[in-house]
Amino acid sequence: MSCDHCYVYEHADQSWRTKPRTMAPAVLRAAAGRIAEHAHAWSLPRVRVVLHGGEPLLVGAARMDEILTDLRAQVEPVTRLDLIMQTNGVRLAPPMCDVLKRHGVRVGVSLDGDRAANDLHRRFANGAGSYDQVRAALALLRTPDYRELYAGLLCTVDVRNDPLRVYAALLAERPPRSISSFRTPPGTSRRCARPATSRRTLPGSR
Repeated sequence: MSCDHCYVYEHADQSWRTKPRTMAPAVLRAAAGRIAEHAHAWSLPRVRVVLHGGEPLLVGAARMDEILTDLRAQVEPVTRLDLIMQTNGVRLAPPMCDVLKRHGVRVGVSLDGDRAANDLHRRFANGAGSYDQVRAALALLRTPDYRELYAGLLCTVDVRNDPLRVYAALLAERPPRSISSFRTPPGTSRRCARPATSRRTLPGSR
């Protein structure tokens, strides 16, 4: 994916070009260890880790299993660990869902509304839109085998899109009521009446 509103790859900070494509195992273990130390030091009853990006699904199912196993092995002896993933969904498939289900990971998917709204920004490097692939991922999450993974939707708002059509398209994907998020692209807060990031529940979207 080459979303033009991505603050990691498409904006002024291009330091990603000199960094590894994925987190090294040693870095992951060190991070998990520090999380566990912090939770122990402050007697935290629960810690939430969000697998974000870039795109977390790019590591593949086997490596994802290793990552989640390492996280749980270090953190769970100290505190309860809640795992969330935020993904564009285009590489979501049953083998990955099986891994996520085994580790109790809930999955949020980025969708900006209907086809026109979503594909305005969420495109592949060749310019093709991602709408069909994202909807296929959401359909997979709604199946009985994987419904428990479905955490909600993240929608990046573009004021050029029809808000009612966007809202209707999101409701059509039947996100859980508890977690759905609207946000504006980075760097646009001064041009918007609302704060740069706002979280709202989608009423009636069980």
